[in-house]
Amino acid sequence: MYKFKNFSFRGQQPGEKIIKIVRRHWFNILQQYFVIFLFIALLIVGMQVLPLYLDFEENKTIFWFVGSTFSVIIWLYAFIVWIDYYFDVWIITDARIVNIEQKALFVRSVSELKFAKIQDIHTEVTGLIPTILNYGDVYIQTAGTKERFLFRKVPDPYKLKGMIMNMQNKTIKKEEAEFIAKASPFMRRS
Repeated sequence: MYKFKNFSFRGQQPGEKIIKIVRRHWFNILQQYFVIFLFIALLIVGMQVLPLYLDFEENKTIFWFVGSTFSVIIWLYAFIVWIDYYFDVWIITDARIVNIEQKALFVRSVSELKFAKIQDIHTEVTGLIPTILNYGDVYIQTAGTKERFLFRKVPDPYKLKGMIMNMQNKTIKKEEAEFIAKASPFMRRS
């Protein structure tokens, strides 16, 4: 059942087993890279067409400077998109859900949610492409300070919702059994 035996994360409790690691759907990054591909095509076309209308020999340095600057900006944007995609991760363990969210290049937010604090789980798949490719959002309503956990654009959200609900039920049954085991010596005396 636990296929992530060789993986660990910072803050993992002793004996805590990773059940699933969830990242956003691949189509999400493809959408963002589509814009990058358009800018690359614009750069290539611009470098081919502009010398036809302007004297290339006189403006050679300017062409190379603008082309190089534009290339670096495109590369940086592609890098930031990849970092955001790769480091946004949700880890489901046998005890809790850990949300690691990369908000900017040097800003990371880590939050966790115990299964016992879950009040409601809501799944939302909106649009033709998300329906066909089976990805969407999973909202988890909690009783804690952070009222809502959001799994953004994750693959197979209905299966993920079922897994979380199953883990919540197991946790509640385990806590009830532990409570009864602790309370049973006191029940016998009366």
